[in-house]
Amino acid sequence: MQEVPNNAFSIRRLNPFNGLLQVFQLDAARALSANGQVWEIQVLSNSPQGLWANTPMGAQQYFTFGRWSEISGLKQVPVNPLFDIRTMIAASDRLIESLQPALSQLPFPMTDRYEHWLLDESEQQPLALLQSCRTENEIALIDKPAEWIAADPEDLSFISSHLNQRGLPNHDGNNPRVHASILEAEVRHRAGPQSCTAWFYRNGENEMMPYDETQPRDLEFPTLLLAKSGYDAENTPLIEDYLAWKAPQLLMLPYISGDSRERLEQLAAKQPELMDRFWPLYPEIHNKDLLKRARVEARIRSANRN
Repeated sequence: MQEVPNNAFSIRRLNPFNGLLQVFQLDAARALSANGQVWEIQVLSNSPQGLWANTPMGAQQYFTFGRWSEISGLKQVPVNPLFDIRTMIAASDRLIESLQPALSQLPFPMTDRYEHWLLDESEQQPLALLQSCRTENEIALIDKPAEWIAADPEDLSFISSHLNQRGLPNHDGNNPRVHASILEAEVRHRAGPQSCTAWFYRNGENEMMPYDETQPRDLEFPTLLLAKSGYDAENTPLIEDYLAWKAPQLLMLPYISGDSRERLEQLAAKQPELMDRFWPLYPEIHNKDLLKRARVEARIRSANRN
């Protein structure tokens, strides 16, 4: 198998967890993709200076130049004419030329091994993953999150069958994401009023090391990034509903195997269109027949809509 280049890697999209972002990077440009199929092309450049500008050049930053896929090619977005367009086109062309042969190596290795966890108040066990980064130097640059969130504010698609059965609709007239809010409140309750967090380092796929040596080593880290146990009987099914909803994204995690992966595949197959979208980023597949049928179902649904 061809070796994955060092400039090809993935990082988790966290708080909320939305899968793994694939990154392919050269000196002057990078490509980002949430599904391994459509890539946002970003080019490193100075901010455009007007004709009469007398401000000094600042540090370069990435600007979105277009979106590229193997099927559609590059679709350039409107660019300020004061940019050095010729240089940006050249950087984009070099990036895409280098990216194409690397696509056969998807998904790229997960490299955000420094992990910031919210801890349970009573036992100081890892409760939910808040943030992650690739290097130790990045830790100081990351702002501490206010709290763990289950879904983006504009994402209203999490609906718990357990809460529905209890007669709690997802929209109460004021809040269109009631079920996510209840889950978030439950996690906040377990973290306590003075929530405590800690950084850890993932050494290999499943060995977690405390970043601060004062942290205990006999901790249990939730494989699916959120603790499944320790809740009262009334709310435990809510956690199961949430992890089932996140199954198509959780299957991207490279360290999940065995029975856990097979169970996630069964859950993901119930969301065929979402599962089909992330299919290229699954590091391994156990029940190939099940997921193949789900992908066919996804194509049928898409065709019917169109």
